[in-house]
Amino acid sequence: MNESIKKLNFLTSYSLLFFVLTISVVLFKFFDVYIFQLTRSFHGIFFSFFKNFIDPISDILDPLNIIIICLIILFANLNINSILKNPSKLKILETKTGFDFLPISNTFSYSSLVCKHIVFSLITAGVACNLLKYVVGVARPKYFFLGSHERINSFNIEHKVNSFPSGHTQAAFTIAMLFILYFNRHIILILIVATLMGISRIFMSMHFPSDIFFGAYLGSIFPVLIYKFFFKQQFEEFEEKNIMSTGDFLKLIYWRIFI
Repeated sequence: MNESIKKLNFLTSYSLLFFVLTISVVLFKFFDVYIFQLTRSFHGIFFSFFKNFIDPISDILDPLNIIIICLIILFANLNINSILKNPSKLKILETKTGFDFLPISNTFSYSSLVCKHIVFSLITAGVACNLLKYVVGVARPKYFFLGSHERINSFNIEHKVNSFPSGHTQAAFTIAMLFILYFNRHIILILIVATLMGISRIFMSMHFPSDIFFGAYLGSIFPVLIYKFFFKQQFEEFEEKNIMSTGDFLKLIYWRIFI
C-alpha cells in the first residue's frame, strides 16, 4: 500500500493542480468545440466500439455497485469478534481456509478498513464532482449545439448544463486509483480502460475534452487525499501483520456467510 501511495503522491501537488487548471482552461477556450466536432467525422466503428464495448463497462463499474459490495462486506464483518471468540465457528474458518486465528482476524479488520476507504473515496469524489457541475454550469455538447444553450450557465442544477467535470470520468479514475492503490498491478491497462471510459463520453455527445481532462484529475486525487488525511495511520498498523491474499479473503468471506 505504501509503495502505491508513494507513486501517486504527485497527484496531490499544487504544481499538478496548476497544470491541470491551465490545460482545462486552454481546452475550454480554444479546443473543446473543435475536437468535439472533429470526432463527428470519425468512422462509425469508433462510435460502435464506445457504445457497445466501453459504455457497458461503465455500467458494471458503477460506483453504486462497488459501494453496495463494500457495504455487504462491512455488514458481514459487524459481529466478527463474537464469531472469532466462538471456538466451533473459528475452527470451521480455520479448517476451510487453512489459516489460523491471527491472519483471519487481521484480514477481517483490514477488509473493513479497505471498504471504508473505498466508500468514503467514491462518495466524496462524487459529491465534489457534482458540486463543481453546479457551480461551473457548462452546457453539454448536444444542448450547446442543438439547444442554443450558452456555453456557461453557472449555479444551475439542470442536467443540460452540468457537463464540467465529467462524472463518468471522475468515477472511472477514482475506481482506477483504488485498484492501483490496493493491487499495484496492471497499472497501464487500468489507466487505458479508465481513459477509454472518459473518451467514450465525447463520442456519446455528453462531454467536451476539458470535462474529461478535469474529471480524470478530480477522480484521481480523492483516494490519495482521503488515505493520507483519514486512513494512513490505521493502514500502517497492518503493515507488519499477516493479511490474506485476495483469493483467500474471498474464500474467508464465503465461509463467514455460511456459518
